[in-house]
Amino acid sequence: MKTNTHRRDVGFTLIELLVVITIIAILAGLAIPAGQAVLKMARQNQASNNCRQVIMALKQFAAKNQSQYPDSVLNPLTGGTAQNANEAFHMLFQQRVIDDERIFGSPAGYSPDGIIGKSPAFANAVTANENHWAMTAGLSDTSASNMPLVFENPVAAAWPPQWNASVAGQIRPGRTWTGGQVIIGRQDGSAEVVDLNGSTGMVTVPQKAGGMDIFTQATDGQTQGILLPVVKGGATGFAKDKEDLPGGLPKHEDLLKPATPLEN
Repeated sequence: MKTNTHRRDVGFTLIELLVVITIIAILAGLAIPAGQAVLKMARQNQASNNCRQVIMALKQFAAKNQSQYPDSVLNPLTGGTAQNANEAFHMLFQQRVIDDERIFGSPAGYSPDGIIGKSPAFANAVTANENHWAMTAGLSDTSASNMPLVFENPVAAAWPPQWNASVAGQIRPGRTWTGGQVIIGRQDGSAEVVDLNGSTGMVTVPQKAGGMDIFTQATDGQTQGILLPVVKGGATGFAKDKEDLPGGLPKHEDLLKPATPLEN
């Protein structure tokens, strides 16, 4: 005797497919932000490490130059002192403190190509668009340990520095990390990710008790100079014409000519 049995065809119904797709979309929505946060943290860790290495190189330079940082020491090739961060950092190569320019870069920021040129000029080291970092001018190795020394490039050379959180993540002067953060390195060799006082528009480091931020607090409210990176096509802390440059340094277009590898 046969019995009638109803078997369901193998496969998914439309409703089941929609449920599966919805679950996958929810999981993806949870995973993507988490992955982006991990990537951001990894990039910030790398950038912070570069910042610390720049500070260490400056201190090694100071140990050879009576505690002075490069911006306070005459450059024998130009006869003048550094007018921007690139010129200051360039002297680290001239005095053989470092031979790797990659520490002046940052993930998702300005980065060097690793080619520095021949001794003694090292003409291809930290040229335009190859340096991500600004530095406080006029300091020495004996300055206060809490003083900000190397930090991500601000919008302008005004003190205290400002950044533009509306261009977060873009490769341009004044950019921040998403969420309104920048990396600031101090005299004591430390580097930290600092939350700014906003995530859009022009932002600064939040004020502490007493109405001062970490920049003005370290100088007791005194205005300090800032050496900015060199950016092609628009100048942050860099003269536009050769005649305006100290010691006849080359123009932007000359700095960007094909590089010559370092020869021993």
